[in-house]
Amino acid sequence: MARHEIIDVRVSRRVLWIGAEAYPLNNIARATTVRIDADRKAAIGRFASTIVALAVLTVIVQWAIQEGLTGDDEQTSVRVAVLVLLALALVAIGRLVVALLRRTFYALVIETAGSPRTALVSIDRAEVHDLVHRIMESIDNPHADFELKIDNYIGHVGDNVNVFGGRGNTGKVGR
Repeated sequence: MARHEIIDVRVSRRVLWIGAEAYPLNNIARATTVRIDADRKAAIGRFASTIVALAVLTVIVQWAIQEGLTGDDEQTSVRVAVLVLLALALVAIGRLVVALLRRTFYALVIETAGSPRTALVSIDRAEVHDLVHRIMESIDNPHADFELKIDNYIGHVGDNVNVFGGRGNTGKVGR
């Protein structure tokens, strides 16, 4: 689960403040919302490959049992191997469940003369859309002022997304 904090987002005297970051409104070329989904396909693929590997190890353990391991040391080794396989299967299932239940996040991306920059990340799509509209309206209105408190999710919660178009666009870059 991603860490989060409440930050202040405000426009005051033609400057957009997002926490401690300042964006002069006249330098903002575009503001947009980017959806960040968990990579569920990759999680299912990792789970499937783990299960295949565990199945192969299970066949090897089964073969070892059938080959006549009758001594106490060998039987203990087989029991330990079976317990390890079960533990690994439970870990794989747990990781799959966590990946499938991971939330969708919405990032506010601010474009200036330089590269686009993710300014904040939230789980509330409507809140981020509203913020984009307020920012763009503030650009057109020199007397605009507003202040909001937004629950911002800290750290890397998804893929890096470069939203600028044209030649050399890298699009979505996986972690």
